[in-house]
Amino acid sequence: MTEGCGATGGAITKKVDIEKTESTLKILETEDDDEPLETVKEKPPPGINASLVMLYAVFFLMFTVGWISLNSCSVNRLIPIYLIVAGFLGAMAKFLSSCKNRHLFNLAIALLIFDVLWHGLGTYIVYTEYQPNYDPNLGKYCNRTAYLLAFWLLTFQYTILGIFILISACYMLMKGDFKKK
Repeated sequence: MTEGCGATGGAITKKVDIEKTESTLKILETEDDDEPLETVKEKPPPGINASLVMLYAVFFLMFTVGWISLNSCSVNRLIPIYLIVAGFLGAMAKFLSSCKNRHLFNLAIALLIFDVLWHGLGTYIVYTEYQPNYDPNLGKYCNRTAYLLAFWLLTFQYTILGIFILISACYMLMKGDFKKK
């Protein structure tokens, strides 16, 4: 039996009576009398946390702003295209990474690799056009919202990456200091 994304389920082969307590499930009786009674920790129901909602909101915002400003960036038409593709790829890769199907998970990994390469290209595109003209009456221009969204999202991502690398380096240098003597 293969499971899809977010699907929970399975076949129950034995008839059991379950009594729910605060944080555990107690199996009271089974059809087979030779099995011992067990206490199993109850798993919390799947839920949506705030960071996941915010991440999908950013992906949706990237896609939407890129789509709306697709024809309003004559400086470099790839800036809105970068936003569209990055928003779509990010959302699909995040969704597929939670799948239990091996083929879909491998597809998510391939999307993440392409996403990293796409961000590299997007970095080159956005940062080479730094401070474009935002007024369409003055010649080549770019939609202010699209450009600034791409610029600040890339800057934020590289800032977080830099902080992560700095903290990792500090940990690696100090990991011997945390051992008990």
